[in-house]
Amino acid sequence: MPRFDPLDPGLRARREAVDALFKPWTLIGASGSHLEAQLMTRAAITAQLDRMLGSCVTPAEVMDLVESRKERCLLVLVDSIAPDHGEALINQLRVLPRPPAVLLLLESTAWLQVNAYPLDRVDAVVKTQSFGSGVLIEALMAVNRGHRYVDPALLYALKANSRGNQPQLTPREQQTLEELAQGLTNREIAQRLGIAETTTREYTRSVLQKLNARNRTMAVGAAMKLGLLLQHSRQDGAGR
Repeated sequence: MPRFDPLDPGLRARREAVDALFKPWTLIGASGSHLEAQLMTRAAITAQLDRMLGSCVTPAEVMDLVESRKERCLLVLVDSIAPDHGEALINQLRVLPRPPAVLLLLESTAWLQVNAYPLDRVDAVVKTQSFGSGVLIEALMAVNRGHRYVDPALLYALKANSRGNQPQLTPREQQTLEELAQGLTNREIAQRLGIAETTTREYTRSVLQKLNARNRTMAVGAAMKLGLLLQHSRQDGAGR
């Protein structure tokens, strides 16, 4: 006998309750992982959520799907897209004439510390470890009422983050800063991080702006004073 019998009355009742929460929405999934995106799509097919348009792995795909609809969509966003695209994507979505409601599934609270997402522009945020405690249903109910929702398990991390006064760098910006401290060029940094040189320039410009620095030397000095870098000199990495 299958573990999940589609004819089981309890399973059917739970599915109908969840379906009712999703019913008002056209759904779009977004993840930084092709595997996660595929699993989201398969889950939607299995659950017969015919109002799900698809799952995306790039900001361009998200924007194309959102802008293709006249009605307001619900974007289920997995935090694995955060290192490169989270903040910029949310900001792009919020200036649309009809921005989607955004439900962020957050696995790591590190994204809160680095401000990879502007959480004040997210409609609901749920920690994935809270699944099974009812918070996802509470989040969907809140969004359906037009309210914001924050998983109670995340409130402490959010309060701790709000007390910080130092500039908050994304993971990629932090990596770029560490390479800048070694005196590397944009091309060398791009090769180390496996990204385009033009992308490295953008990260460098963002680092300088956040640290209120006119050049790289000033940025490294400011970062060391703020504790964003270990106290190493360029000579420390000269033999690498």
